[in-house]
Amino acid sequence: MITPPGDQLQLPRPGLAHDDQLSYRCQFGLYRASRNLDRALSRVERIADACWNDIESQCKDAQRIGQCVMDKASSLSQACQTVVAGIRQALQGLASLKGMPAFSADGKNLGQVVEVVRGPDGKVQSVQIDVGRFLGIGDRVVTIDRSAFEELGDRINVRLTGDAVRSLPEAKKQ
Repeated sequence: MITPPGDQLQLPRPGLAHDDQLSYRCQFGLYRASRNLDRALSRVERIADACWNDIESQCKDAQRIGQCVMDKASSLSQACQTVVAGIRQALQGLASLKGMPAFSADGKNLGQVVEVVRGPDGKVQSVQIDVGRFLGIGDRVVTIDRSAFEELGDRINVRLTGDAVRSLPEAKKQ
């Protein structure tokens, strides 16, 4: 197709069909999700490359192959054990929220996670965040329930405004 001088050819943009109609926050959320998916696929690819023979011999009938590989790690080939150990270490690092910065829904830096409360199953039930006192004098720690925050690679985002978090009651000492 030839276009007359001065006219611009409109090429379809890669990505979503109507991405120009998404808010910046939504675009960022999609980007972050795609990055997390890339990391997960990379882990699956590493396991498949190193563990293919082990998967075929020990986990071919399992519904959750990844869980099977993790459960049977000690009986797998050395190459597979190495990859599984590396992935376990990476996942434990991601699960460690203590010391991470916490941000509110309105983008305010609230402080740092000082404690992670886990249930008997090991899952995170809540986090405690040091939000400080008025004028920054002294410590003030509040508890945020698991349903009220999301974990990101380098921080947590609380689904409450900064003012709402600061108005929460002080966490009970453990």
